[in-house]
Amino acid sequence: MTAESQATVGPGTGSGLWDPEIRSVSGGATALIALFATEYIAVGTAMPTVARALDGLGLYALAFGATIATGVIGMILGGWWSDRAGPGQVVAAGCAVFAGGLLVAGLAPTMEVFVAGRAVQGLGSGLASVAVYVLIAQRVPDVLRPKVFSLLAAAWVLPGLIGPVATGLVVEFLTWRWVFLGVVPLVLAALLVLRPALLGTSRSHDASYLGPATIGWAVLAALSVGVLNLAGESIQPREVLVGAPVVLLLVLAAWRLLPPGTLGLGRGLPSVIAARGAIGASFMAAEAYLPLLLQDRHDYAPAAAGAVLAVGSVTWALGSWVQGRLADQVDRYRLLVRGCLPIAAGLVVLVVSVAADWPGWTVLVVWAVVSLGVGLSYPTTSLLTLRLSPPAEVGRNSSSLQVSEALASAVALAVAGAAFTALYAGSHLHAFLSVTCVGLVAGFLAVLTSSRARPHPHP
Repeated sequence: MTAESQATVGPGTGSGLWDPEIRSVSGGATALIALFATEYIAVGTAMPTVARALDGLGLYALAFGATIATGVIGMILGGWWSDRAGPGQVVAAGCAVFAGGLLVAGLAPTMEVFVAGRAVQGLGSGLASVAVYVLIAQRVPDVLRPKVFSLLAAAWVLPGLIGPVATGLVVEFLTWRWVFLGVVPLVLAALLVLRPALLGTSRSHDASYLGPATIGWAVLAALSVGVLNLAGESIQPREVLVGAPVVLLLVLAAWRLLPPGTLGLGRGLPSVIAARGAIGASFMAAEAYLPLLLQDRHDYAPAAAGAVLAVGSVTWALGSWVQGRLADQVDRYRLLVRGCLPIAAGLVVLVVSVAADWPGWTVLVVWAVVSLGVGLSYPTTSLLTLRLSPPAEVGRNSSSLQVSEALASAVALAVAGAAFTALYAGSHLHAFLSVTCVGLVAGFLAVLTSSRARPHPHP
């Protein structure tokens, strides 16, 4: 079976996401991703209270970095395990590990135990998120996959809109522990919805690529991501001497973990995977500082400044919804480029708006455009990865897709954080310009990589 022939793979060719053969995947995968999103967003709101309650402000950053680092390992293992044994048991195991991490964090007596629980959560979500992609490849016909990926994007919207408020109410009127413990039964419920689809999965007979060397590179990448997420509190010669080699090690690990040609922008799948990393990096590098920009430069209240995140969530979902309803004959390679163009163009305008000190509302408008482009292009990279992957390599390539995003985002955030910290004391304007320029560079890379996503035609 060729990669492009997978258009017919799946349990039938039903016309809707809620047909009996499809709805278990559609509903269960959406619910599961929504829970991962809810926990990701909720932790940011609850962390100040958690750190004070457990007397662990010194481990504040590590509580985030540990999850991201172990998530990289989970992604690598999840792809290999899904190819070897099928995605069914990997989704179940990932959910169990994630729920276990929630229990550890929610019952933690000390900050050290809490961080350990967060690390377990990252491992579980990494396993399950990759396996969900393999599940979609096996159980959903290609014609319906754009709509499924649209649902997965929408799964981030509601948590993004109400998650911070709901978390604040739980923390204030109950206890921060329920932010973690309350999600456990919901994870089990999502797994029950997925169960019919998980029972029908199959495995590949060729998953021998995970050897000791690959595991070693995955651990090195995870440690590098963790170190970079801890950086940025201050820019001293010591931090620079440590940070620069870590970035180089991370690039080396990416070269060994991602498909050959990814860093060299080889045509076809390598550039699709590279495009996913560039899209994620451009979005994360800019978004992380936009609420602070609105508060610092335009005197927005915290709630009003947070509107930029809500606006981005809505237009991201809109873009994903649009791509999910385009005709089957639409050229998805061209759509990927067209989605990346507004990302780069919007980031150009964002840099200009910061430099010229335009009104704060322009940031909201520009970010809505950028997020719309992300909504169009982000799920398209998922769809093209499945189309370009032979059945025996769906897990491996789905893993690479998410690892690319995680590693590229980590590097972009580290560079943006270092530049911001170095410049902020001397000039707020230059500090904010620096982080938007980091996002802009990644946006240009997204356009370049997307333009090379189409494979060379066969002779």
